[in-house]
Amino acid sequence: MSKTLGDAILLAMDARRLKIIVAMAAIYIALVIFSNLGSLRVLAVAGLSVDGGALLYPFTFTARDILHKKSGAALTRFVIILAAGVNLALFGFVWLVGVLPADMTVGAQGEYALVLAPGVRLVLASVLAMTAAELLDTRIYSAVRRRFGARRQWLRVLLSNLVSVPVDTLIFLALAFGGKYPLAVLGSMFAANIAIKFTVSLLSLAGVYAVKDDID
Repeated sequence: MSKTLGDAILLAMDARRLKIIVAMAAIYIALVIFSNLGSLRVLAVAGLSVDGGALLYPFTFTARDILHKKSGAALTRFVIILAAGVNLALFGFVWLVGVLPADMTVGAQGEYALVLAPGVRLVLASVLAMTAAELLDTRIYSAVRRRFGARRQWLRVLLSNLVSVPVDTLIFLALAFGGKYPLAVLGSMFAANIAIKFTVSLLSLAGVYAVKDDID
């Protein structure tokens, strides 16, 4: 193989890897935002109470794990913190729009504040829970990766989620809905969140294995 052809192949591989990193970072941040918006409504799913965000949030685990495989722990931590900052900025803007005077020629538009204003408490809870749990998850994932290298990828995914998922769910529910809903509802939401998140974690293993591990 000529040097020129080899360099071209390496450049193409680097470009593909960069695209995956950018895509996973964007998907991760978008899913976090969508999940926070969805959490404004509590649903009844299979007889359990579950916040709407739980339907999407577990998929952030897959995006985060793929990002970790392609970029390493440092960039993954940066994206986690960036997602927290974006969410704070989003709901800061939501709050600002809600407190500014409405154009009364259009109407009071009270529905905006009625629906979105409660999201300020929710997003603060989500950001704190997500950041703490995700950084913990990344540390565990990295430790397992250092121990086994490219082997036992299933172990790094499941072990990190086994610890971070309950931590994330407990912190989020306590801060977002504590004192607002009865303990029975909170317990139902905890059980539903855990079931959904671990189910998605198991289903996501195929996607994680489909992506090459680029970081030693």
